Amino acid sequence: MKSIHHIPRNPKNDNLQQQAQALYHLMFVSFDSVPINQLNYSELGPIPTGWMVKPLSKVTTSIREKVKDNDYKVLSAINTGQLKLSEEYFTKQVFSKSIKNYIVVEPFDFAYNPARINIGSIGINNIGFTCCVSPVYVVIRTEPEYHFFFDFFIKSRRFSEEVKTRASGSVRQSLSYDEFGKIKVAYPPIEVIRQFNKKYEVLLMTMKLLKRENEQLVSTRDTLLLKLMSGKIDVSNIQL
Repeated sequence: MKSIHHIPRNPKNDNLQQQAQALYHLMFVSFDSVPINQLNYSELGPIPTGWMVKPLSKVTTSIREKVKDNDYKVLSAINTGQLKLSEEYFTKQVFSKSIKNYIVVEPFDFAYNPARINIGSIGINNIGFTCCVSPVYVVIRTEPEYHFFFDFFIKSRRFSEEVKTRASGSVRQSLSYDEFGKIKVAYPPIEVIRQFNKKYEVLLMTMKLLKRENEQLVSTRDTLLLKLMSGKIDVSNIQL
């Protein structure tokens, strides 16, 4: 049953998200902890020794596997940079009755709407199971273990500016995978990615636990409100 009230934001979760952003910025943007003699010049600015500037086409794969006869849930990209289950996010069905030609989105794959990526409609499948998206979408798979890094990168200002510039060059303000693949990224070695993942996964697990606790509290509140409104709980004798 859906809550009759929205789930309020949890300040603790907001703080953890800020910590995650700060961690990403420290390790992949500012390089404040890297000695200056270990920074090298690149076309994207200083990057640590061992890093390389690569186009996204070299570190991602375009996925076009069709659903066929599988029964997958449909995802929609929304402009907050997330993929949401369509049946839960929208009040009416926005996808086709037949999803045979829809594109498979495995856990930790990314998908975007080419006509709406310029307003942030791109996200990662963190639902926990295989889903699918409309065939007009572009589905992307990163190299193993790079999905968290990529999820932060697509929310960066530089990525957003690159997308808007490249999308504006087309008649319909759309971004194909070919154009997407031309965007360049300062690409860290796998050992740096593993250091980041280890720290980020601790924050992520804590955020999930806090979210679950919050949802349980909201569910309890809603149940009590319904019982109060229906008269199943009598509060007439309570003295305040």
